[in-house]
Amino acid sequence: MPSFNLKSLTWIRLATAVCALGMAGMLTGCGISGYQTVMNRVVVPGGSTQSVHVDCPAGKKVLGGGFSIETPDDVRIFHSEPSDGQGNLIDNGWDVMVHNTGAQGRQTTAIAICGQ
Repeated sequence: MPSFNLKSLTWIRLATAVCALGMAGMLTGCGISGYQTVMNRVVVPGGSTQSVHVDCPAGKKVLGGGFSIETPDDVRIFHSEPSDGQGNLIDNGWDVMVHNTGAQGRQTTAIAICGQ
């Protein structure tokens, strides 16, 4: 079974989304304005599972999102989606559910790409 570096893979997906949005912005009539990337970085204690959430600024909708993790060997991702962290899909934020299998606290960052 091949091994994947989730951190690198995530940044590739985020960069692809940003490039796609940039191209969409060049098209006439696409309706995307007020583009903004927002982040929330949290230290997840060792041995715990935690939701890391970020909201778009007032009046903006989430166009996409992703995550960054400090140590792929210790942090497991359960989901990365536009939800409220309780299983309900939303249109104004991004949620990442992680489990830190290590003994030390590890950083996880939820990233939302927002626009109007």
